Amino acid sequence: MTRRFAVAAVLLLAGGCATLPPAGDAGDWPVRREALQALDHWSLDGRIAVAAGEDGFSGGFDWVQAGEQADVELSGPMGGSAMNIRVEGDRAVVSVGGQGASAEDAEALLARYFGPDRTLPAGQMRYWLLGVPAPHDPAEETLGEDRRLASLAQSGWQVRFDRYEAVGALALPARLEMTTEGLRLRVVVSEWRVPP
Repeated sequence: MTRRFAVAAVLLLAGGCATLPPAGDAGDWPVRREALQALDHWSLDGRIAVAAGEDGFSGGFDWVQAGEQADVELSGPMGGSAMNIRVEGDRAVVSVGGQGASAEDAEALLARYFGPDRTLPAGQMRYWLLGVPAPHDPAEETLGEDRRLASLAQSGWQVRFDRYEAVGALALPARLEMTTEGLRLRVVVSEWRVPP
């Protein structure tokens, strides 16, 4: 009886292990990049750590992409004072606690959290989070030994992909870091949702 239980436990544990889909050869990267850039409905839940000079914060990070529109929520470490950012193309609307902010207030709010004269490249971040460069801007790409994007430089930002995880047939970033002068964003994804 004990032996049957041990065998069943090993089978259950082994069945729960996820392996990354095969990365393929180098020639597959342009095809995979194009397929990921075409994903326009997905969401993720995770954590973000922001360092802006001497200041910084960390908290929850949720992103819902629906076509050209993204809804981003940043919450405090204990779930409080959520900042919501709605992105449509390159335009962003910021609200805190359900209250919309004027353009001037939104700029001041983003400057408070991310540093003065800083803009979040939300139009590009939707692609970076998927592990690919934004399609319409020049980028320098570096592939890892696994033939997945290891790092990229685009629009004045450096993006490093530290870990990928299997999401259905895809391999999507589970941990990445985005840096530009005086600002660093670290994202750890706890859950991806991509429609089949």
